Amino acid sequence: MDQIDINVVKEPRGFLRVLQFVFAICAFATTTNFGSSFSFIVKCKNETMGTQKITQSIEYPFRFDHIIVEEKACGNNYVFSYFGDYSSDAEFFVAAGVLAMLYSLASLVFYCLCGSSYQNNKTIPLVDFLVTMVIAVFWLSGSAAWASGVSAVKYVSDPSSWIKNLKICMENAECSSLYVGNFAGLNISIIFGFLNFFLWTVNLWFLYKETSWFQQDNASTTGPGGQTPI
Repeated sequence: MDQIDINVVKEPRGFLRVLQFVFAICAFATTTNFGSSFSFIVKCKNETMGTQKITQSIEYPFRFDHIIVEEKACGNNYVFSYFGDYSSDAEFFVAAGVLAMLYSLASLVFYCLCGSSYQNNKTIPLVDFLVTMVIAVFWLSGSAAWASGVSAVKYVSDPSSWIKNLKICMENAECSSLYVGNFAGLNISIIFGFLNFFLWTVNLWFLYKETSWFQQDNASTTGPGGQTPI
């Protein structure tokens, strides 16, 4: 193990690893810590039975079809559930964020502790480049999938789009949407996702310059004495 060299943080590949670590945490934290709710009102046709407010929380991992609601309204007991399971999109996005966080931290520590091994071993830079490329693809696919998932979550969280199909609203009551959830946090998580994709893609160029591929290409374009052949 070499002496600790924190000067690598001043280099593009090291500095970008720091940014990747921070923004990966921001991406999955804004998703897993999200919380909101929506609600609607059930107004009985028989006014003597009053009006009832039904509120549903929205949180990770967004399995709406796993939620069973039991309500007593307008003199009857009703059991219903919502629709849609968007956990796969959310969990893939979070998994990409956790993987990116762990790898960016591990690689940064390796840069600082084993700098000479990184420079002298031709395999390590290649592995670093390839893993970074894979994680960049994960960020792109995960962010695109999660953007679609958030759009679907917004639809489910708007009672006016499906409330008329509830049995309770078709029989003895008139239902109306009262509150639609606030999705600023999820919108920000999508932005963080695509920002992470940008950071990991940009870093590919600086990592490529450390690989033997770049050194071979650079050597082939220069002649003896470092002159570029005509």
